Amino acid sequence: MHDPAETIVAVATPPGRGGVGCVRLSGLDAETIARSLFTPARARRPTAIASAAPEMREQLEERFVAGHAQFGRFLGRTGEEIDHGYLIRFDRGRSFTGESTVELWAHGSPAVLGELVAAALEFGARAAGPGEFTYRALRNGRLDLASAEGVRDLIDAQTKAQARVAFAQAEGALSRALAPLREELEDLIARGEAAVEFVDESETHLTVAQLQTGIDRVADGCAGLLAQYRGGRLVREGATLAIVGKPNAGKSSLFNRLLTRERAIVTDTPGTTRDTLEEVIDLDGIPLRLVDTAGLRKTADPIEQEGVRRAEAARAEADISLLVLDNARSIEEDEEQALAEASVSGVGRTLVAVNKCDLPPKLRMPATALTTVRVSALSGEGLDRLRRELLGLLHEGPVLEDPLLTDARHADALTRCAASLKSAGDALRGGLTEEVALEDVRTAVAALGEITGEFGTEDLLGRIFSTFCIGK
Repeated sequence: MHDPAETIVAVATPPGRGGVGCVRLSGLDAETIARSLFTPARARRPTAIASAAPEMREQLEERFVAGHAQFGRFLGRTGEEIDHGYLIRFDRGRSFTGESTVELWAHGSPAVLGELVAAALEFGARAAGPGEFTYRALRNGRLDLASAEGVRDLIDAQTKAQARVAFAQAEGALSRALAPLREELEDLIARGEAAVEFVDESETHLTVAQLQTGIDRVADGCAGLLAQYRGGRLVREGATLAIVGKPNAGKSSLFNRLLTRERAIVTDTPGTTRDTLEEVIDLDGIPLRLVDTAGLRKTADPIEQEGVRRAEAARAEADISLLVLDNARSIEEDEEQALAEASVSGVGRTLVAVNKCDLPPKLRMPATALTTVRVSALSGEGLDRLRRELLGLLHEGPVLEDPLLTDARHADALTRCAASLKSAGDALRGGLTEEVALEDVRTAVAALGEITGEFGTEDLLGRIFSTFCIGK
């Protein structure tokens, strides 16, 4: 990353217009630069400050300003007033980054915020890179790497469940779960090394049985965390559902009904949907991306042909598919073929929705291994069961409310830790010396350290923080 001695600046609120916007500065010269951009209004200080002895007044004034909002006017590059708002200063060691930090809260005008950043750059600041404020917090010991990634996930959260899990990560939930595992392994290493160094000292003796028991205990802890990963990944990353079927089967109507708003155009004219249409819903805490596709049919229209091609691609790439059939008409040959193919290769990832069940039935459903749900996009009948069945396709059993393991990087490191512990156990059971097993234990500790950042390389940190937004 960049030089930590430099003062960095960025807009910390989302792009576009808003009621308020924030420009954040962090570094040695943050306050000096911020004061160049700000003219305070007449100070209205507490009576206690005004009546204090002169030698105490400056100290009291400083305490009053730090951590409190100070109202005034913001200045552009040429010194002209461009807005009014608040300056908030955070002392070194008590800010998010651990450095001297100042936030300028103005109106959320892109022009105003852009001018404040440009002025800060002229006064000696440098534009912050993605996640650089959080990176500095990591470097200054304000949080570890797993917590920093939790901050990123919290910003990206699309559902309440995602936000809750990410907030727990940002607060150190995963790090706290890993701490006793790592401490036990480090204790085994320390006792093992002491036993080798002081072989005649009985109090340092570490038996093979004790070493094996400790390794097994930590391995069980790793297995417990890894068991959460499938559900945790679903909460963090979500899944994709492709809605496919013949024209006018009601795919777009079901899409709108699941979305609970009119997003897709619905008409009686076949071929209305010619391209994929995507939206995200909250399916019991899992962000599920719905993909409404063009009707699957043979056509000479090149535009419809492209729509059909995209529909087939969406079905192939999706985690699960919803094959929609029309209850009000007879099943067609290509629908029977689609059912047969899904019954062979799509079991576990394809659900059948027989739509328009509010109309007199004309569909004679062939035998299939696929779960079938009768629904009505018009009345909403069967939609609750449809949601439950979709959730069942995504995950066997209930998704944990607050899974600790959600990130593929963390799961990979924990898997390598477990593999090293297995190797250590195998070495002991194979009659090899404790020194050989302890080498694998050291490798396991290093893998755990990658999760929290103790053993992270600059290349790894660069890749991780490049996924953050600028301003955080």
